[in-house]
Amino acid sequence: MISYRQLEPQDSEFVKRLMEEYALQFPAFIINLYPERWASYLNHSSNSAYWVAVEKNRIVGHAGFMYNNDEKLYEIVGVVVSPRHLRKGIGKTLLDHVYKAIQEKGLTEVMLHTLGHPGNEDTLVFYKSIGYSVSKLEKDYFQTGYSRVTFRKSLN
Repeated sequence: MISYRQLEPQDSEFVKRLMEEYALQFPAFIINLYPERWASYLNHSSNSAYWVAVEKNRIVGHAGFMYNNDEKLYEIVGVVVSPRHLRKGIGKTLLDHVYKAIQEKGLTEVMLHTLGHPGNEDTLVFYKSIGYSVSKLEKDYFQTGYSRVTFRKSLN
């Protein structure tokens, strides 16, 4: 049985390992952004929150949000589910926790960035399938071959 709870200090290394299982979606230069994000949440920032999915004391998924000052919206970040646990509704349930927390803050739209490069097409299809629309494509944003795709979704 899967349970869901907020991120705790001892979880960061396990979540990082989950991300490392998806090198196409989470190359090292992206993973390196997360310790600062987790620290912000763990230091009780009201502008971010993270949830983990746990099965038998093992983290099998993660998702969170943080406030994006440039977009003036909450940004969905770090959506990861263990390869052995895909297609079981874990990612959707994690996102439901995220959406509920954002709606409680009074916002009705969210955004996210993901990588747009060969091999990451399934991620783009997934977000479109759950109601996100592409709002911007920035070619070679991170480095050559690593574009950034911005998605938006209404929570109404």
